[in-house]
Amino acid sequence: MNILLVEDDKELVDILKKGLQEEGFLTDSVNSLDEAKGYLQMKSYNVIVLDRILPDGDGSSLCAELRNNGNNTPLLMLSACDECDDIVDGLNKGADDYLTKPFRFIELVARIRALSKRSNNLKSHILKVKDLTLNIMSREVKRSKELIELRNNEFNLLLLLMKRKNSVVSKTEIIDYIWNMENFIDPNLLNVTIYNLRKKIETPQDTKIIHTVRGIGYKIVE
Repeated sequence: MNILLVEDDKELVDILKKGLQEEGFLTDSVNSLDEAKGYLQMKSYNVIVLDRILPDGDGSSLCAELRNNGNNTPLLMLSACDECDDIVDGLNKGADDYLTKPFRFIELVARIRALSKRSNNLKSHILKVKDLTLNIMSREVKRSKELIELRNNEFNLLLLLMKRKNSVVSKTEIIDYIWNMENFIDPNLLNVTIYNLRKKIETPQDTKIIHTVRGIGYKIVE
């Protein structure tokens, strides 16, 4: 399990890093928001442990930035302040859990393990192709940082294609999945839905995401 520890107290970092590594966690440590952003651009982590007060700003601002950019890595916020309003603010900014200092190391480990298990469950609900993401649970679709509004049929079509990415999905299978073959009347409905979906998730200057396989159906290519 990969952990990013963002904490500016060097003595605490040394203790936590040693303990986490003994627990089997691969741990990177940084002491500022700027360093944390650099690491997060280069690597993926199972859990982020983030101090609330850092030399270059409030940790909750990084949390909010990650969530706005579609990064849902579980995040445990640390703080010396146990005021209810601060805890609520951190959680509202996107933190998954909050631990006030001083804390017992055994509790930190337990919370990290719990967040990691939750992360594994969440990942199964998020499909990704290039910079296009689809969250099955929230039914949100994003291209880069931009939220895309889809009609129900468009969402279901995209969901099917993303689940089967790099494989051809036949027109018959699509029709049966979205409309049910018995209730499907208009032969142009699939073409219109594909056209509208492409307009929303693709732009003229981008490489196509949805590809037509003539005489068979469609596929999404990674």
